[in-house]
Amino acid sequence: MRLTLIGHMAVRIEMDGVTLLTDPWFGPHTWLERRLAPRTLPPALPSTALAVDALLVSHDHLDHLDEEALALARRLGCVVIGSQKAARRACRAGVRTVIPLRAGEETTLGPLTVRAVSADHPLAADAVGFVIIGRQSLYFSGDTRCTPALRADLAPVALDVALVQAACAHYPFLGDDGMSLAEAAALARAVRPRWTVPLHLHCAGKWLDRAAGIRIQMDNLDQVQTTLANWAAALRAEGLGVWLPEPGQPWEMEGNTKTPTYSQHENRH
Repeated sequence: MRLTLIGHMAVRIEMDGVTLLTDPWFGPHTWLERRLAPRTLPPALPSTALAVDALLVSHDHLDHLDEEALALARRLGCVVIGSQKAARRACRAGVRTVIPLRAGEETTLGPLTVRAVSADHPLAADAVGFVIIGRQSLYFSGDTRCTPALRADLAPVALDVALVQAACAHYPFLGDDGMSLAEAAALARAVRPRWTVPLHLHCAGKWLDRAAGIRIQMDNLDQVQTTLANWAAALRAEGLGVWLPEPGQPWEMEGNTKTPTYSQHENRH
């Protein structure tokens, strides 16, 4: 398995000869998008540099699927696997092969099984996460709260990697729209993947730790990195593996080993 963070929730996953891209967002492109989803770091790779077999889309929100990603799917002729609304949007955009999934449903991509699992997003009722199973196994959370239903969905799977939301928005009356660091840690402790990877970290305004008053901003990268490092150290002290990804730098797990290998010159966290 080889993983490359493109940015925010977009991760290129290479497993068993199949390449997938999760929640592809290459923006912001418009004034509204810049206002609603101000990006703290640009994508590590442009869409024109990517060759993928499938897009996995957890839900149809602007920082998880954009028109550039749909143009990529059309150009490459790759499949879009996603929530009901994301699949309908892909169909309207002219993507030829679209597979909508609800929690509990699955499809195959070559030797891989892609299974949709529960997600609890107050602003996206059709949201799903994904479990990908081949010689190794991976969970991608999309945006979701940490719920008993999700833990039950993941309990039967011996996960090698969990790509988890670790910063979220907070709304009056609705509360958090997903996981911040505390909830991401709780999920990691519950399902105990070999490696936990925090995502959703490149959009200003998302909360890492509301109790401590720490949220992602355009000018607090050092604080964010320190907070993530402390979070990772706490989980590692409990025997859990954590990878803090650098955008654009590949990370590999060979076979069934618990120790990943890194590309030359890559920083280790």
